[in-house]
Amino acid sequence: MIPRETIDTIFNTARIDEVVGDFVNLKKRGVNYLGLCPFHNEKNPSFTVSPVKGIYKCFGCGRGGNVVNFVMEHEQTDYVGAMKYLAKKYNIEIVEKERAPEEIELENERESLIIVCSFAQKFFSDNLETEQGKAIGLSYLEERGFTPETIQKFQLGYAPESHKALMNAALHAGYKLKYLLQAGLVSSRVKEGEETPAEPLPEQCYDRFAGRVIFPIHNVSGRVIAFGGRTLRKDKTIAKYVNSPETPLYHKSNVLYGINLARRAITAEDNCFLVEGYADVISMHQASIENTVSSSGTSLTVEQVRLIRRYTPNLTILYDGDEAGLKASERGLVIALKEGMNVKLVTLPPEDDPDTFARKHTPEELKRYLKANAVDFIVFRTRTLAKLSEGDPVKRAELIRDMVQAIAHIPEMITRSLYIRECSRLLHIEEAVLWSELRKARRKLFDEAPSNIVANRQTESLPRGTSENVSVFTCEPQEKELVRVLVKYGEEEATFIGEPEAGQEETPTFTMKIADYIIQNLKADSVNFESLLCQRIYDECCSMFERSEKINEDYFLRHSDEDMSSFSVSLANDNYIMSDWSRRSIGIKTERDHLGVTVEKAVYSLKSRRVELMIKELQEHIRQPLNDEDLGKMQEQQRRLDTAKRMLKKKLGRVI
Repeated sequence: MIPRETIDTIFNTARIDEVVGDFVNLKKRGVNYLGLCPFHNEKNPSFTVSPVKGIYKCFGCGRGGNVVNFVMEHEQTDYVGAMKYLAKKYNIEIVEKERAPEEIELENERESLIIVCSFAQKFFSDNLETEQGKAIGLSYLEERGFTPETIQKFQLGYAPESHKALMNAALHAGYKLKYLLQAGLVSSRVKEGEETPAEPLPEQCYDRFAGRVIFPIHNVSGRVIAFGGRTLRKDKTIAKYVNSPETPLYHKSNVLYGINLARRAITAEDNCFLVEGYADVISMHQASIENTVSSSGTSLTVEQVRLIRRYTPNLTILYDGDEAGLKASERGLVIALKEGMNVKLVTLPPEDDPDTFARKHTPEELKRYLKANAVDFIVFRTRTLAKLSEGDPVKRAELIRDMVQAIAHIPEMITRSLYIRECSRLLHIEEAVLWSELRKARRKLFDEAPSNIVANRQTESLPRGTSENVSVFTCEPQEKELVRVLVKYGEEEATFIGEPEAGQEETPTFTMKIADYIIQNLKADSVNFESLLCQRIYDECCSMFERSEKINEDYFLRHSDEDMSSFSVSLANDNYIMSDWSRRSIGIKTERDHLGVTVEKAVYSLKSRRVELMIKELQEHIRQPLNDEDLGKMQEQQRRLDTAKRMLKKKLGRVI
């Protein structure tokens, strides 16, 4: 664990212009530097580096962050790896904090498992060169069309038929049996009715993968953590594939096969292809589609989606062209949509899977096919539903509800509105009907969601007409502005306008720290945010406030969470730099000169916008058939909201 003091030393020492300058030709432009973005192709430089703020921002592709974010993204490493890179560059010694005995033991165990897995991978790969390995394992791989370069790239191998070959070789090399068992390389043979001993003897154990072609599974940094083994026997009583069990190293739901080889290509292409099996990934890579990974035969999980999201928000799923293939893909699609991914599907011919299709075509043909046949998931599903339900109104209604349910999981309101419009066009249904169904689905998700998700619920509203732009129904601009002011000026004090008491002629004023003012105001009205990142930053500010820690911009610009630091960069970045008019004896007031007004405007603007959206939603409910009692309650609620709206508008008029 890197101590906080060392992290601060690295941030304070590392000059972002020097670090970026190692990879980008930078030219000075005023107080900043300008160069060609290393993350996308561009002819005119739009990549800006600010040494004063310690951040970078590309106005072409939108990427931005601090010096650690740059190293993480450019070198495709994690936070600790980026810190060690910078420490080495600036000769800063990293002395990790002394850990508890339990932590040391756990770390030693993990290292031992990694070493054992590395030994096993080399053992399996070397066995491809033996007589048995060539006759069985290597001949199979060559039949699949895998070249020697591909076999070496993916470190493929073969486990001998002997059920103790790996175990005996590892024990002879000095490795402990308990680590072979923990890594899932060896299993213990226990007779029926007997308990598994804590430390089995070698004669009670056997190799898990004996007689199988081996596919090593790597983590993001390229270290072997698990294995998949395919049998070549025709005996149907034997499982075709055997995978490593869950271990301290390997959690199937967190791992994507091929991610260590695909991550750079995913970033470069700004897209990730998802397939089902090991051979699918290998054949796609061999066909020069290197931005391909696999969920290893399991449904897509939240952890896997977030791993892809680190490199791109764009996901393209390749699946077999039958209905069963679509159903298999759909199990993880809702998760991808919830995480804000842009999901596309590519249908392959019924007789093909990604492996066979890639081997039948040249890389150029494959690339053209994937580009021409990638269809947005929602549009694809809508077209499919239209065909499946033709002539059956009941089935059509049921499938449309399923479609709307999928759209309801999408976090961005703008994206949801575009999908509703497209579904309306393709299914020949009025947008108003789909919006009504969407509101029900979103309300159901809200009711079933845990409290931490409820905080991020977005308010739905039905547009007056199909031509109206629904994207206006959001508080996100006001939320971003409020978070920006809180993070940038939280520790500063400002003068605010108070409420005059009865008979008081002068309007009172008071001085208060900005963080205190904002947090107390929002908590008083139980205000939550639509934007997930705004909510996370605000929650962290509240925690810091309760611990009496300073809320400042540098803390969030240097945050270890890449999403939060990049978002903070976008809030901190100034698109325009004001000229120095003081040389002409002209005084220009800046935002800091009237902080109280800026803060009050940010708070009241958000509250006012929230009330407007509540009124719009309430009006839509009132337009529905209601009994007299419910109608009366809603009309009374609208009167209270109208009063609050007038009060907030009055306060806004006072500070603008």
